[in-house]
Amino acid sequence: MGVGPQDGLLGDGALPWPSDVAARAFPSTVDIGGSYAIDSISGMEFLIAELSNPESDLSETESEEYLALLCSLLSEAKSSGAAGAEQLLALKQKAELIPVVGPLLFSTTNLPGTLASVGGIVHSGAQATKVENLLDLTDATKKQLKRWASSRGKPGSVSPRRAFRGRIKLVSKGGNLFFEIPATAKANVYRVAGKVVGDVIHLPAYGTSKELSRLAHVDNNGYGQRGVGKVLNKAGPALAFGPQLFMDAHDATSVEDFFKRSAYSQPTNAAAFAAGWVIGTFVGGPAIVVLAVGWIAGVVVQLVMSDEETGAGRAIGNFLTGKD
Repeated sequence: MGVGPQDGLLGDGALPWPSDVAARAFPSTVDIGGSYAIDSISGMEFLIAELSNPESDLSETESEEYLALLCSLLSEAKSSGAAGAEQLLALKQKAELIPVVGPLLFSTTNLPGTLASVGGIVHSGAQATKVENLLDLTDATKKQLKRWASSRGKPGSVSPRRAFRGRIKLVSKGGNLFFEIPATAKANVYRVAGKVVGDVIHLPAYGTSKELSRLAHVDNNGYGQRGVGKVLNKAGPALAFGPQLFMDAHDATSVEDFFKRSAYSQPTNAAAFAAGWVIGTFVGGPAIVVLAVGWIAGVVVQLVMSDEETGAGRAIGNFLTGKD
């Protein structure tokens, strides 16, 4: 070490002392944090591993978000064909081993209902549209309205009556001013400002530009009366009871054994279905919210009635079969 000829050096040179090397300033650790795109299969594997690991330290909110995302990815993978049948089966079996909620959501008898519920939530959410798309106005008039909303009060701005020539009215409701604008035919299944749209839509005269850009969600009642929502409504009972009926019939050794198995398996399904039905029927609101709340309520009922919690499902089975 030091100055002078050294092995490995061409001519005179100097090798630094180890203490000199240690004192040098090297770049700090490379920052590799950020967002990285992964495929849906890898994403599901990660979510299942995190939810199954008791040492993952997930909060209750994070666990709920992970479960919702996992259900959504499974539903998308099944409908899009992004994963083969063997891959989906392997993922389902792993998901079923998630503590507590795994069997409730991903067992063979519950998975069809889970996928249908999540599919309905995703589909209803995808129907959301900007409020401006629900206005029965020409494109030119919509542009005028947005231009007026952004320029009102500024020099050169014109009055609403002059700008819209009577197509849009200014009305007073509860001491506040609103624009009364004709709604399109499809608007009556949407909710704007917390209410189902009728023949007209009322937008605040102040902050109109912001209101035009807000998302309007499909109303729960309207969603259930047409298209995918109507199909899901009709399929609800079959999805709630059908898979378990099939499994009980397949495993039963006699008619009596079938009824005995059903006495233990179906009361919990009936209670979960009833909870979702009550919420879906009597609770008003956007379909995406009502469907999610109804689904969660059904899962909670199943959890509460399970043997791990109250054992109410088994108790009812005992009563129906005369064991108590």
